[in-house]
Parts: sequence; structure tokens; C-alpha cells
Amino acid sequence: MALSLALLGGFVAGFMTSMPGLVPLVAVPVVILCAFVAGYAMLKLRPSSTSLLAAPIAVLVVTGLSVFGSGSLWLTMFGEQEKGCEVVSVNTHTSRKSPDSYSNDLMCKSRRVADHFPDGGQDELRKPGDRVDLVVDVTGMVRVRETGSVTWWRSLFAPAAAVSGVAFVVVVLRLPRWKPRKRTSGRKNQINNDFL
Repeated sequence: MALSLALLGGFVAGFMTSMPGLVPLVAVPVVILCAFVAGYAMLKLRPSSTSLLAAPIAVLVVTGLSVFGSGSLWLTMFGEQEKGCEVVSVNTHTSRKSPDSYSNDLMCKSRRVADHFPDGGQDELRKPGDRVDLVVDVTGMVRVRETGSVTWWRSLFAPAAAVSGVAFVVVVLRLPRWKPRKRTSGRKNQINNDFL
């Protein structure tokens, strides 16, 4: 049960990286916690196994696939395309610990999109008056993305994350428990057989 919850937590943490605001920052400690829980669960399920690190690695794989695909899948289901959104302004975000970052404010017909960080980073930052096509989440759960980052093949990574998590749990529960052989008992049986 703990292993399943840890993998589910990794999937959810991957989805959290697509959310607006400071929510993506919470994803990192959630993944670390899930990796430790998965390792502990593996230790309890397979105490003598040499594959103790397999569970934390599985959490990282599920999280990575979810990061790459869950936002695209969500916007495929709940997103609306807004074509020709106009860049209104460029915002500068300063921080003492990291270099400045930049975002755009856009107008999509009557809808205002604030603090849109370009998918390609600073290289794709646009100037006022530029036009860009966006996919806007009608539920408000996921950040706005440009149409090029919402694709069918990218969306497939989210179900792949779920399938790999379930498959890992099934394999761990189905495999026989590995127990190291005791050398002393084998030698005693060999000695006893020699005398008979």
C-alpha cells in the first residue's frame, strides 16, 4: 500500500509542476518524500532483496513521465485555444538568489493572461505587439501554454507514467521473495550425504 501511494504521489508531484504560482516548488519535497517512502516500503516487502533502489528510481521515472505529459494531457481535455493573443507588456522578476526572469502579459480577445513564461525560456520572450497562439485551461488548474507544447504524443507520457507505476507494483508483489542461501547448512547436508 505504501509503495502504491508513493508512486501515486510521484505522479501527482509531476502534475503539480504544471500548476500556476508557487505550487511547482512543493513538488520537489513531495518527490523526495515519496522516494524515501518507496524505499522503505521496498525494504519491508523485500527485506533480503538487492534491488532496494528500484522503488525510488521507479518514483523518479513516474514523476519524470508525469512532468513531461500531464500538463499537455490536461490542456488537451480542458483547454481552449486562443489564437492571436497580443503581448501587452514584458515583466521583469528579480531575485537575490537567481538571475532575473521575464514574462509576458497578454490579451486574448477579452481574456487577460498575466505572467506567461514562454515555453522555450528567455529565447522565446516576445515584445509588446507580438502575437502568439495559446491554450488556456478553462478550469484554472494548469498554467497557460503555447499551442506547440500541447501535442498528442506529449500527452501520452501521462498514461505511460500511470501504467509504469502500476506495472512496477504488480511486478514487486508477484515476484517470489529472494532469500540468500546459507552456506553452512549446505556443507552439513553434503557431509551427512557422504557418510550415508
